[in-house]
Amino acid sequence: MTDGLELRDVSLRRGRLNVLDHESLRVARGGTLVVTGANGMGKSSFLHLAGGLVSPDLGEVRIAGHPVNPARPEALINVGVRRGFVFQQGGLVANLSALDNVALPLRYHADRLGLSDALVESRARFCLGAVGVEGANLHALPGRLSFGIAKRVAFARAVAIEPNFAFFDDPDGGLDHENAEVVHDILVSFRDDPNVTMIVATNHRGLIERLALPVHELAGGRLHRADPSTTPLRSLI
Repeated sequence: MTDGLELRDVSLRRGRLNVLDHESLRVARGGTLVVTGANGMGKSSFLHLAGGLVSPDLGEVRIAGHPVNPARPEALINVGVRRGFVFQQGGLVANLSALDNVALPLRYHADRLGLSDALVESRARFCLGAVGVEGANLHALPGRLSFGIAKRVAFARAVAIEPNFAFFDDPDGGLDHENAEVVHDILVSFRDDPNVTMIVATNHRGLIERLALPVHELAGGRLHRADPSTTPLRSLI
């Protein structure tokens, strides 16, 4: 794959909010786009669009040179695109254990990835262990986990599929310092991986400083190169 992620003359509305208005952009393969903006400006909607989870009202989204169809996620994995997501509230399946949540995308794509049931579970356990989720937490439902541990599980799920395209929505929001550091380390490793194209939506100054990349602000349906000294960033508590 030679191409990264591209939006071509894309428009997207959510109710009265104009999230994108004939916006075009390209994130080169291995590049990282950091998006900030005031609450309610549509950062989550933008991330879902860029990740191919929803369709634009107008225009086209292409990942690795292939047009995205949210109704056919298997079409991308068939051409070697592996997408990892961490949603704002984690997005874990409530009636699945932590282990089964991480194994879920692996099982869904097991045939295409060439994974046996044993390899699926082994990979899920390895990824959970890498983010410090062990013991009884492996078999706990998300509702029984602390917010920080649940977020670690969400990251393990995103990492398990070995994504070459990764999308993170407020990834360290609500986390204490220890859990935030785990998240930051993962994001920095993706930033430095030439095979991973990444979009991070955040207003957290600590994460933005750690990523040390230009910031783009979503406002008025456009992505503007932001001035870090004036963008309304918030520090981790």
